[in-house]
Amino acid sequence: VVSPEDMLTVTPPTLVSIAVAPSTPTISKGLTQQFTATGTYSDTSTQNITNSVTWASSNPAVATIAVGGLATGVGVGASNITAALGSVVSAGDTLTVTAATLVSIAVTPANPSIAAGTTQQFTATGTYSDTSTRNLTTSVTWASSNPAVATIAAGGLATRTSPGTSNITAALGSVVSPGDTLT
Repeated sequence: VVSPEDMLTVTPPTLVSIAVAPSTPTISKGLTQQFTATGTYSDTSTQNITNSVTWASSNPAVATIAVGGLATGVGVGASNITAALGSVVSAGDTLTVTAATLVSIAVTPANPSIAAGTTQQFTATGTYSDTSTRNLTTSVTWASSNPAVATIAAGGLATRTSPGTSNITAALGSVVSPGDTLT
């Protein structure tokens, strides 16, 4: 006695869940964060589906996210980043955006030349991670590489003491300007 045939159909594995990484990152305003999405399937296999999912930010005033998972910090705060494919949606991954950070300092005027006994006013301009700029002349620590040639006071006023050259730099925290040669 043999039973009638019973058709068994094997379908491709289905997507069960999506995990977003990295977990709870923090960036400065103006900077970017790359997210990745990993799908787990019904056969327990995993696959990178970063470019296949639809990305979303719960707070676009804080962070935006583009196709491919690249998020940009546009405001200070927090936003939940999610990835969805069909009806499967990842858990929210909190992206925290902090205030813009100082990226570089530029000293002006460039390579000035002054006579002995005279002064030269320098200006320090900071550029931040959100591309904004700020006058930092009175906030930075000024330095002269050759005090025998020129000294520089708080506020950026340099005084030449003898002939020669000296590199003038401005620093704030760990950010130091390139040397500006005073002749």
